[in-house]
Amino acid sequence: MLYPDKEPVRVNKILGKQASFGFIPASQLIPWFAIIIISYFIFDGVLGWGIPKVAVISFWLIISWWLLTGKDPDNYINRFRKPKGCNWASGGAIYVSPLLSKTARRQLKRGKNS
Repeated sequence: MLYPDKEPVRVNKILGKQASFGFIPASQLIPWFAIIIISYFIFDGVLGWGIPKVAVISFWLIISWWLLTGKDPDNYINRFRKPKGCNWASGGAIYVSPLLSKTARRQLKRGKNS
């Protein structure tokens, strides 16, 4: 020890950990509330199935969502976001949108070969 007369610094064990309510991650609460509200409107409001069936369906959807996303739903959801920019490469090939005009596609292809 370099300085024996000084006390060691105490570190908070919670630093760097994810917030949670017991075993439920806090990042799951907003999707769960959305699942409950949407299932209520669809299955009770539109179809009129009643609260017990809505509760069972909501529980099933919540468990499915939790198993699908794990503790961090952002990692799963971010896979479906469009990459930034309009010309991005995947596997060494430049993506050219079929919605562009023919002249714009030709210019992009010429730029790649040049």
